[in-house]
Amino acid sequence: MRNGVTIAMEIKIVLPPDLFDERFPETKFVERVRELALLELLRARRMHEHEVAEMLGCERWELVEKMKAIGIAPTEDIFEEISGGLNEAIAARRGASARKKN
Repeated sequence: MRNGVTIAMEIKIVLPPDLFDERFPETKFVERVRELALLELLRARRMHEHEVAEMLGCERWELVEKMKAIGIAPTEDIFEEISGGLNEAIAARRGASARKKN
């Protein structure tokens, strides 16, 4: 939901009817396709993590697991990577400054 407005989207996929049975029901397939579509919107940065978690009806940790399973880095991982790189750059700069003084 953005700005209090939601849209309903219906996607039609034509598949052979014999793909589904009691071991692989159509309802489970529909749920999985919906989940993947929402995760792809997250990857494309069209939705925020909290929005996707809410729409999937899952906890934050469950969303993180789903994201990692398909190669999407959660916000905290990206932050840690950026923070680590920044700390390395600061340390390198301080080291260079200390060498110049000597």
